[in-house]
This record gives sequence, C-alpha cells and structure tokens, in this order.
Amino acid sequence: MKRLMVLGLMLLVGLCAIGLAHAESASDTVGVLITVDPSFTFAIGESVVDMGTVAEGAAGSGSITMYCGTNHNLPWTVQVKSSTIVAGANQIPLSNFKFYTFGAGDQAGEGTFVDTATALTQIDQLAYTANVNEKSDTDVRVAMGFVLDVPYGTPSGTYASTVTATMTE
Repeated sequence: MKRLMVLGLMLLVGLCAIGLAHAESASDTVGVLITVDPSFTFAIGESVVDMGTVAEGAAGSGSITMYCGTNHNLPWTVQVKSSTIVAGANQIPLSNFKFYTFGAGDQAGEGTFVDTATALTQIDQLAYTANVNEKSDTDVRVAMGFVLDVPYGTPSGTYASTVTATMTE
C-alpha cells in the first residue's frame, strides 16, 4: 500500500510538473521609418557650345541637352538668359543670338517648347514648361538649340558669351 501511495504521489507530482511546463511567449513592436530624399536635379550636358568658324554675314549654330528631374510633384519650368557676346572691345548684338527648345532622345520632354528661334536677352525668358506628367519625373531631357547671326562688318576674333539656364519649381 505504501508503494501504491508513493507511486500515486509521484504520478501526481509528475502531472503537476507537466502542467507547469506549458509554452510561454512574449511579443513587442517596433516602428519602421524611411525617408525618401527629395530629388531636384538640373544639369547641362555640355560645357561649351562651339559654333565653329563663320564668315561675317553667316550664322553659327549649336545645341545642348538639359537634364531635368524632380520628385516634388510640383509644376516646373526652365528659363534662359545670356550675357553679351564680346571679343575684347568688339560686340555682336544680343538680338542676333537666338534659342529654341525641342525634345532630346528617349527621355524627351513632353511639355511646351519654344519652337521658334527667339532672341536671347539678359533677363530670364521661358524656354520650357513641364507637362503634368513630368511633375514627378526624375529624368526629362530638353534640348536647346542656338543660332548666332554674325552681321556684316563684324571684326574678326573669338567671341564669347555665357548662357544661363535655370530650372524652377
């Protein structure tokens, strides 16, 4: 009988231990954050527009590609202006220096171009207006062509100017 009681007690202790050994769990949470860098880029692909050597009364021409991009979802434009065209004390009238814009390659802009040759000035002029699909496009390419009419009687020399293009949202 003693054996039976000891055996029963051992069985009871074993069953209690099994009940106490159930699985435990704990959980916690963590927040996740990511910051997407704002993107606003503008670059001109060429450092110089070389219009070559031309005779007085002729025209030189050249072009550049502008690389525009933003993810701000805002409308944007490109403006352009030029400094005077000089070689020492000699000057070609700025009214003879014209620009126009057009699409460039696979990522050509779909907005509004200036398709008529327009005289550059020393004040910003509208050169391109992005369309609604380009408000968050990070790779839009706009080409800008230049024509410089060299008047008769222009003294020989290497004439230079600086064109400034500005992308604005």
